[in-house]
Amino acid sequence: MFWFPQIRFTDGHCSRCLLYSDVEYNLNATSAALYFRIEFGEQEVCEYTIAVASVFCLIYPLLAAAAYLLLYRRDSQEMREENKIDLGHFLFLLHIVVELAIVILVLVSSCMVSHGFKLLCDSLLKGRDTTPKILDSCSDAQDFEDWRGYDGSNFYTSLSVATAGSWFQFVAWLMQGLLGLWKLWRLNMLPVLPGIPCCIREE
Repeated sequence: MFWFPQIRFTDGHCSRCLLYSDVEYNLNATSAALYFRIEFGEQEVCEYTIAVASVFCLIYPLLAAAAYLLLYRRDSQEMREENKIDLGHFLFLLHIVVELAIVILVLVSSCMVSHGFKLLCDSLLKGRDTTPKILDSCSDAQDFEDWRGYDGSNFYTSLSVATAGSWFQFVAWLMQGLLGLWKLWRLNMLPVLPGIPCCIREE
């Protein structure tokens, strides 16, 4: 559940999004007395990534499972067997199409999280150019005593988990979509490309 760290950290910053944030250090900033300004990223960025994860990892699977359960529990007397099979194939085809669309949305979400995290770290690492040097790595910013009224004590760990989890989610949806396409091909629901050995079905 990679979006939990992101939700917790967003709430800890008064519902502000840390992705794509810009940090400006004051000239008199030191490790003992740290002064900097944070320009937070657009809140819609975090809202999109959280919505994609929650809707397509929680709500959509439940709806899909309910649809298949209702399909196979229908009274056989109300529908002929061949029509029931056709309806099942149609729902399966619709399910695969939706999954492929989800793959694209999750890919966009993963890229936004990764790029936003990178830009935040690049901005924080400007502290390496100060005299004296404030930090050596992005994770060192977790040790700042003052985060301008916000709790940044665990931001690097939270966003690292969110980044890794978002790409894991993308790979999982991609594999599920590819397996669905393979199943459609096995059910003769995809066109066969002539002349390609891998597309020749056994009779």
